[in-house]
This record gives sequence, C-alpha cells and structure tokens, in this order.
Amino acid sequence: MESAQDATTEIGRRLRDLRRERGLKQSDLAGEGMSVSYLSLLESGKRPVTPVILRRLATELGCTVEYLRTGEHSDRERERQRELLLRLTVAELALRDGEYPAALAGCEELLAEQPPPAAETVRRVRQARADALERLGRPVEALAELQALGREPNPGPGSVQWLRLAVARCRCHLLAGEPASAVETGTAALAALDEVFAGPTEDHLGLGVALIEAYHRAGLLAHARELADLLLPWAERGTTTAARAAAFREAGRRARAGGDTALALTLNERALALPAADELGRLCGLLKAGYGALLLDEPKPDPARARAYLVAAARELAGPGGPADRAGCELNLARVALLLDELAAAAGHAHRALELAGDGPTGVAVRAWLQLGEARWLQGRGIEAAEALARVEQLLGSGEHGLSSGRDLAEAWRALGDLWLGQGRSDSAMSAYRLGLAAAGLAGAAPLRAMARPIAS
Repeated sequence: MESAQDATTEIGRRLRDLRRERGLKQSDLAGEGMSVSYLSLLESGKRPVTPVILRRLATELGCTVEYLRTGEHSDRERERQRELLLRLTVAELALRDGEYPAALAGCEELLAEQPPPAAETVRRVRQARADALERLGRPVEALAELQALGREPNPGPGSVQWLRLAVARCRCHLLAGEPASAVETGTAALAALDEVFAGPTEDHLGLGVALIEAYHRAGLLAHARELADLLLPWAERGTTTAARAAAFREAGRRARAGGDTALALTLNERALALPAADELGRLCGLLKAGYGALLLDEPKPDPARARAYLVAAARELAGPGGPADRAGCELNLARVALLLDELAAAAGHAHRALELAGDGPTGVAVRAWLQLGEARWLQGRGIEAAEALARVEQLLGSGEHGLSSGRDLAEAWRALGDLWLGQGRSDSAMSAYRLGLAAAGLAGAAPLRAMARPIAS
C-alpha cells in the first residue's frame, strides 16, 4: 500500500512534469496563498498539497484533480483525450492527402483546446502544424515551430522524431531563402548521426537528400557531389530489411554500452518497426534525382550521365514519390533534352512537369514555362514561346510564384530576360533584368550592359 509520503512525492512529481510540459515557470503558478518557495516544496514532495491548492493547480495546469492525485484520468477525460487524438489523425491524414489548409486549421483548433491535449498529442500537433505551414509556403513560421520542438527533450539522433525535425529545419531554411543556414543545420545533424551509426543508414539518406540540395543551392557543388558519392553506393545496393535492422540493432548495442538507455531503446524500436520500403524507395529516387541535377550544374555538364540517373530516379519515384518529386525529375530531364538539342523531348518533359505540379503559383510552374518557352523558341515557334514567357512574367509579377526571395527569384527573372532578349524583345528583357537585380538586393546597380548568355549550348 502506498504511504502518505509516497503519495505526496508522486503528486509533486506530476505537478513538476505537467508544469514543464506546459512550458511554465514556478513563478507563473505562484500567487495568492502560494509562493514560489512553497510550490518548490510541493514539487519536491516535502509538503503535502491541500485540497484548495490542488484544485487551483489542476485548473492552472489544465488537468483534473483526480489525475494529480492518482496519475489516472477519469473516464470522461480518457474519452476526451481519445477524441482529441482522433481529430489529430484526421489533420495528419489531410496533410498526407495534400489538403494543407484543412490540416493547418485542424492543428490550430487542437492547440486552442482548454485544457490542452496530452503532452505527446501536443507534440504531434505542433509537428503537423509545422509541416502544413511549410507546404503552404510559410517557412519562417514553420521554422519557429520546429526550433521550439527542437528545444524539447527527445531521444536524439536515431529517433524518428529527431530526424524529422532535422530534415524539416533544413528544408525550411531553403524555402526561406537561407541556404547557408540550411547547410549549417544539415551538417550539424549529419555529424550527430555519424556519432551514432558506424556507416550510412536510411537516416543518412533522408538527411542527405536535404543536405545535398542545401549544398547545391549554396553553390557548394563539390560538397554536394562528395556527399552524393558517399550515399549513392549504399542506395544502389538495394539494402535489405534485415541489413537495415541489423544496423539499428548494432547502433543500439553501442548506445547501451555507452549508458544511453533511452537512445538504445529508440534504436531497437526502429529495428522492430522495419520495413518502410516505400519511403526508402522514395529517398533513393530523390538521391539519384539530386545527383543528376548536380551533373547538369558542373562546369562541364554531363547530360548523358545525368539522364541515366534521372530516368532511374523517375522510375523509383513512380510509386512512392509525390507529384512534386516526379515534377522535379521532369524539369531536369527537360534541361538534359535542351542541352542535347532534343527540343520536342524538352517540351514534352516541361508539359509533364506542369501536369504533375499544376499551373498554379509554384516554382515548378515557373521553371516549366521557362523551359517550354526556350524549347519553342529554339524550334522556331515564336508565338508559342512568347505565350509561355508571358505566363512566366505573370507568375513572377504576381508575387505568388512559390520561389523564395533572393537567388531563386533573381535567377528566374534573369532567365526570362535572356529569353526575351533572344526573341528581340529588348524592353521586356530589360524589365526582367531590373526586377532580377531588385530580387537580388541590387536595385540601385548600374544599368546592365552585358550581353545575355546563350540560351542553350
């Protein structure tokens, strides 16, 4: 039978844990009849809690008196928590189905609940909210949520929660036009993974895909190539479920030997949870797609080799990959076709990218219309080329183009200017160049005098 002192200690522990979960300081709960020092004594189990104080604390912490006393919820509260969890799964399904506004609205409603959901449910809600904000093109808000989640205790490298946060932070920095921050975040996370695992794992692959893009966008092509060269052999081996599970078990043994029981348990649970073949196939496809893009951006592009990787990537992404993943492959295959002077094929790939991603205000649409305009111009189909470029101008001028401000936007205006100039539309070209300079933060620069680069070579 539990003694009175044991009960007092357990109540104090629950008070402390709930307060911390709610992000509150002791001073936030102190007030009339209860000083900070008294609350500290309650939490340490050195003073019993009176019924009046217990009711007040339960109200402040958004729980029941019964939970503080026993650690168990009433039947009504258990049913309420199940209902809140159901609403969370509905929001997560909406996120998976691409219904991002509905997912965000569901998350906002859950976070406004009083008393709040259980701590683990709140964590999942905030992660889903960050994902929805990212998909809706609001990376700065998503980053704020992700940074807050990252400050909370978690099992660390090797856990799904840690990896999801690290990859999402890297992606959101990129979306916010901060490739240097994306590189810093990604390299730190990769170093942390290397301390846990003896060799590449699917976690390295998931983080590596995001980091390679960050290196690429930051202009660090040698770093991107080095990482891709490290991960590609592992991805191309077609690692079996048994081998993947063995890697997690071995990392778990090392963590246990080092005294990190929580991480060891997490890694063993990862081994038990395998397989996740669809996601692994998607990551392998994305890695090959990223490698193909790198080959196109080398000082001496290798379009034939790039095509081999991109075709393989498109095949692997046909099932598990989303429309945006496959559209990215089509955009790079269009680049390959333009470099090889296969103009009809280039136009076809650009059209397929638009079919996959839609003609809405997205970065994919901007790039696809640019490629289509270039292909039609080189084919001598000037009217169709002008129509495609006018669509680019419309998307970029609307301010809702899916491109982050800075380098990406400046490059899009520059490409548009080059194509207008090639068509003899010098006024339109100069307007595009000026807007590109403004996007790059060089609005006050001297008038552009350099000739445009060749459209395709």
